Amino acid sequence: MAVEEKGFGRHLLALAASCLLMASGVRADDWPQFRGGAALGNASFSRPPLAWTAGTHVAWRTEIPGAGWSQPVVIGDRVFLTTAVMPGAGKPSGMMGGVMSLTTWGMGSPPTEPVEFRLLCLDRATGQLLWSKTVDDLKPAFGKHSSNTFATETPCGSTDLVHAFFGATGTVVAFDHAGNERWRKNLGAHPTVNQFGTGSSPLLQVAADGSRRLFIQQYAEDLAEIVCLDAADGRELWRAARDKGTAWSTPIIWSNDGVDEVVTAGQGSIIAYDAATGVERWRYGGLDTSFACSVVADAEAVYFGTSSPGSKAPSGAIARGCSGDLTPAKGSAQGGKLLWSKTKSGAGMPSPVIAGDNLYFFDKIVVCCDRRTGVEKYRKRLPGGSTSVGSPLVVGDRIYLVNERGKVIVLQTGAEFKILGESSVGGADEIFWATPAVTGDALLIRSSDALYCIKE
Repeated sequence: MAVEEKGFGRHLLALAASCLLMASGVRADDWPQFRGGAALGNASFSRPPLAWTAGTHVAWRTEIPGAGWSQPVVIGDRVFLTTAVMPGAGKPSGMMGGVMSLTTWGMGSPPTEPVEFRLLCLDRATGQLLWSKTVDDLKPAFGKHSSNTFATETPCGSTDLVHAFFGATGTVVAFDHAGNERWRKNLGAHPTVNQFGTGSSPLLQVAADGSRRLFIQQYAEDLAEIVCLDAADGRELWRAARDKGTAWSTPIIWSNDGVDEVVTAGQGSIIAYDAATGVERWRYGGLDTSFACSVVADAEAVYFGTSSPGSKAPSGAIARGCSGDLTPAKGSAQGGKLLWSKTKSGAGMPSPVIAGDNLYFFDKIVVCCDRRTGVEKYRKRLPGGSTSVGSPLVVGDRIYLVNERGKVIVLQTGAEFKILGESSVGGADEIFWATPAVTGDALLIRSSDALYCIKE
């Protein structure tokens, strides 16, 4: 292992994840929300297989009805995920099918038949379906892109409750682990750009006093708000609005000089709010695009990279201690407290990850940068020839990435490009857009058809 991988940044990521997991009462190898316990895509406590061949290491495969790109989450001996069941509907398109679809040009329309929005609970050891609960059964007011689903938001939870959010209906609901509904709240459904659909997952934070906050981000064309709810009973604690515009990112929690902030990425800007009060702490604007991916952070900075057709694909790092408006003056490359910024980052739909001193962006390629300076260390095309949409996961000294055709690529962390393993999962007609999850020695991978458990 390279010396840099034993560095301060990686240690703090592991420590933050450990503290959050202990505070929420979940086990160290659980995966309780999108991108894990600290929502940063880092799994310090797991060791899934490095590689496998066809027919080996597949502990179980469970067919999932309907369609959904939500990540499976693991709490104790249970796996939770959402799906949307629509009679007669086919599976979502892959990248090429989506590009060729009329929905890419805003010509989609709402379903003409009701959609059943479900939360599923599976046995972690066997994949057996334990229960399925219908949250809503209705016709959504707005359509979606052919590559998107009506169940793209990942659920989250702790030892007593699991929370699901469906952006297409605006419903937030909490169930206990036995499948009993504890509370629900409707925040309303809102139109997205070109009716592409929604995708921002709820974020669960356990505060220092033991209280739990649930953050729901709805960045749409008619409004853009983040709402903070009491996770125990659904009471609204605060809400904050920003300029309208669709985004599909999921917020993160960042400790900035002792204050917990919820950092959100939306149309043209990144804004941080005091997690307890909703008061805006800082913003970085002037970006020429919105966010389909999320940001990532460590103790030193928040790191971002995003792109869209016609944008300059900006990326950068916002340093700890920032406050106020950090937007660069017109013609300036960077504002105060920005460690670095550049364009043509190579960022795609997968969220970036940090490993040691390095920051990684993914698409059909992987770009490795120095996290403190932004200096590019390498830019390499990934094997398999297909794009990746689900976010990568850092597991110890490895990075796991699943492309849309089910090829699992394992990279060595560090400043040199090195592939440690290549494996495949699923059939030739399955699409893989969901972010995988890790728990103990298992890797959970969702396709358009099923959930797989890959295990030593």
